[in-house]
This record gives sequence, structure tokens and C-alpha cells, in this order.
Amino acid sequence: MPSVVVDRKKRQRTATESIIPKKKRTTEPGSSKPSQAPEPTPKSIIELEQQISSSTEYYNNLVYLIEYLNSSDSQIALLAATSLFRSFARMLAAGLLIKPKLSSAALAQETVTLWLRDRYKDFKSKLISLLNNENAESALTSLTILVRLVKEESSYLAPTNGEYYFAKGVFRRILHVLLNQSDDELLLEFVEKYVNKYDDMRYYFLHFSGLLASDAQTNLSDAQKTNFTANLLSALYAIDNFPTEDVHLDEFWVELPKKSKQPVTKLSAQKAAFQDSWLAVLRLPLTVDQYKYILQIMHNKIVPYMSKPQTLMDFLTDSYDAGGSTSLLALNALFSLIQKYNLDYPNFYTKLYALLDRNVMHVKYRSRFFRLLDLFLSSTHLPALLVASFIKRLSRLAISAPPSAIVIVIPFIYNLLKRHNSCNVLLQRTDFIDEKIAKEFDHNDPFVANEPDPMKSRALDSSLWELATLQSHYHPNVATLAKIMSEPFHKPAYNIEDFMDHSYNTMLDAEFSKNIRNPPAVEFELSKTLFESGNGGEQAYLEGWHLC
Repeated sequence: MPSVVVDRKKRQRTATESIIPKKKRTTEPGSSKPSQAPEPTPKSIIELEQQISSSTEYYNNLVYLIEYLNSSDSQIALLAATSLFRSFARMLAAGLLIKPKLSSAALAQETVTLWLRDRYKDFKSKLISLLNNENAESALTSLTILVRLVKEESSYLAPTNGEYYFAKGVFRRILHVLLNQSDDELLLEFVEKYVNKYDDMRYYFLHFSGLLASDAQTNLSDAQKTNFTANLLSALYAIDNFPTEDVHLDEFWVELPKKSKQPVTKLSAQKAAFQDSWLAVLRLPLTVDQYKYILQIMHNKIVPYMSKPQTLMDFLTDSYDAGGSTSLLALNALFSLIQKYNLDYPNFYTKLYALLDRNVMHVKYRSRFFRLLDLFLSSTHLPALLVASFIKRLSRLAISAPPSAIVIVIPFIYNLLKRHNSCNVLLQRTDFIDEKIAKEFDHNDPFVANEPDPMKSRALDSSLWELATLQSHYHPNVATLAKIMSEPFHKPAYNIEDFMDHSYNTMLDAEFSKNIRNPPAVEFELSKTLFESGNGGEQAYLEGWHLC
């Protein structure tokens, strides 16, 4: 039996004590270890590692190498961490860290194994603490070693040979530290190198991030929650190449047994973990910017990869009912649920109609809103009363809108009239003949601008006189564009994308870049001098005025 074994009848040593051989030994290299830790140098670290691999008598060298992890010299700490990893990797492969079954024959070996397991725990704890090291190289090296340990443990510490095992304990500790750091640089490095590349890493990252987010709601302070939420969102945004079929799940960090049916190999499980993670995030306190950005990407980066997108119904309907830019951003994802997942939201068009106010012509999401509005009104099966209300509301808003918004509204209305021929009466009606309507309203236009229900606004009884006024707009581009409403509708539908990105700057640049063939006539005679000559040779600024 090796000399490092301690008799069980004697006093049990603590986890932090080293195993001291009974027999006094010399300090010659190769015979035994010195009684004190040698000076930490690259050479001594390599020698300590070689001694550990050569004989069980030098297992106490593990204690010295763990102490070197606290060195202020980052190079020494990194060398010690690398040596410890190689040493423990060999022990894991040899089965020296697997707790043996209790028996009288294995009692001594169990003591050694427990001591080695304690040193291994100390090593992992040191590496976890080094993730917060200010030195970026030390933190990254610690992360790399810890991820390698996940692979080694999963391969050699499986409870039963041949079964799939993932070292969840180490992985969760790594993720907990990364998500609670003050910045997300190391976390994004982890996502890029491992989560985006390996399917099992992605699955367990999503699984544990959802659990940690649920724990954060009760266990963290408000400031810690804010930091945690920002880090987790950054990591979720960075996840790309999400699989769409089971056959795409073919790259794993931990080797899978043949014909394995683990959750990491099923797309349904991956989507369920993705969904749980996002739902947990949405329960955390979000800033206004985070909230809006989530809504902005939800329709194409969140909803398609969830196992049950219907779970977002309450979140999206509440966002849609909030009004303002929040409602605009919730439109796309909400419409996706209505169109693809049979979400029943009968007030959708009523809420959409309410969003058409003066503010929508000025917000930075204006182009996005009109793209979605064009999509929502694209069906030819919509009632003419509903479409006419949208056309009339847009025409009324165009009167006070900036030119950059008007050039979107006019082609938009033109396309709606081409698509819904029954609304052409709005152009054909030049006056109001119905005397009952004239008596009921104080003005000639029967359109009820304040009516929240588009089916009751009586827009179909009105006309588009607003567009006729735009034909006299001060901006020449707007006036020219508005004149298409007075011409026969022989032109094809406009491509709305050609008008979406206009602003004051782009319109001014277009005017300045025009090639003027004939300069316009100007009724102004340019003076040759600053002051004209008056009577008697005096200088006069204007006729009848004199300088004193």
C-alpha cells in the first residue's frame, strides 16, 4: 500500500491538510517531495507535475500547485493551472477520482480518493474565482480549462459506463459567474466559442440560463438583476445558427453513445430550452430600450425557435395595448401569432386604427410601421368600410405631416385604391349630395375623425379632398406626387420600399443634385456696389435714405 495512505483509526485530516508520509524522506528530486513548497518558477512547476504523474508519493504536490494559483504573477498562475489540469485529467482517465465502494479491502484507497477529490474541488473553486480576474488572459485561460474539465468529467465520471453523462454541476457554476460579471466580454467569448458551435453546449446553456434567471428574481438585488439581465440578453442575442431540423444536431462537446436518445439530440428539446430561457428573461425587470429591442427582433429571432409561441400571447397583447412606439414594435410578432398560430385577437384592426395618429408620422419606426401596415391591409377580403377608414385617416394625417412622411402616404393610398376598387368612390365623389348627411354634420365631410371603430367612421361616404390640397403643397416633390390622384389609374402599384427611407436630408440632397437645364427667371437686379450713388455724389443705401 502506498505510503500516502492514512490509517483510518487515527485522527481524520481535514480537506485542506496535505498527506504527510509516515517515513521521513530526503528532498532529492525523484525520491520524494520537499517538506516546503519550492520557489514557484516555470521549471519547478513542470517538475512538480512530472513527480505527480510518476508516483503516488508526490500527490502532495497538488497542494503546492493549487497555492500557486494565487500568485500575483499571472504567468506562474497560468502554468500552475495548466499543470493541474493535466494532472487531474490523467487521474480522471485512470478512475482515481471515482469514489470506490465501501469495503474493508478498499478502505485505504477510499481515503486517498476522497483526499484527491477534495483537492480537485479546490482546484475548480480556484478556477471559478479566476473567472473574475482583472487579467483578461487569466480569466480566458481559466474558462478554457473549466470547459475542458466539463468534457473530462462527462467522459470519466459517468455513474454507469456506456450511458450519457454531462457535468452539469461545473457547467452551472461557470454560467452563474459569467452571467453575474460586471461586463459581458468573457460571456460573449464563451457563447462564440462553445455555445454557437456545440449543440449540447447550447442546450445546457439555455436550460441553466432559464433556471438562473428564475432564481435571480428572488435572490438578487435590483442592481444585480439589472446587470444579470443585460448579460443574459447579450448572450441570447449572440446565439446564431439555431437548428431547424433534428439532422442539424450533429456537433457535440461531450461524445454521445451510439443511438443515443438524449434531449440534446432532439430539436423539440432544444426549442423547449430556448423558450424557457426567454420566458424567464421576460419576467425580469427590463429597461425601456431592452423591452423595445426584444419586441423588434421577436418575430424573426424568437418566435420561430420556440416550441409553443402561443405562450407569448399575453406579453404581446399587453405590449400592443400599451400604445405608442411599443405597440408599433409589437405588431409584427403579434401578427405572426395571428397568421401562423391561430391567435384570436378580434380587436387587432381597431387597435391598429388607433395607432394612426400624428405621432406615427414622426417616430423613427415610421418605415417599419408602414411596411407592416401594408402587410396587414394586403388581403383583398377586408371590408371596404375598414379599408376606407384607413385611407381616410392617412389622408387626414398627411395634411400636417412632414414631406418625408407624405411621400410615403400618397403611394401607399394609391396602392390601396388599386387593390380595393370599391374604395375608388372616395376619388370620384366631388361633393356631398346627401342632404341628410349635410344636416347631421356641421361641415360637408361626413367622416367621423374621432370614431375609434373604423367600421363606424363613415369614411366610405367621404372623399379624399385632403389629397387634392396636397397638390398645392409647398414642396414640389409632394405636389407632383399628389397629382397622380387626378390622373387615370393606369400605372402599376408603387414599390413602397422606394419611398420608405426619405427624410429632410435625402429630399434636400435630391434637390441639390438635380441638373437644371434652364436657370429660373428671377425678378431681381443685382447691384454692382454695396451703396448706390445718390444726388450730388452722396452714397445712399436706398432711395430716400441717407447715411449720417
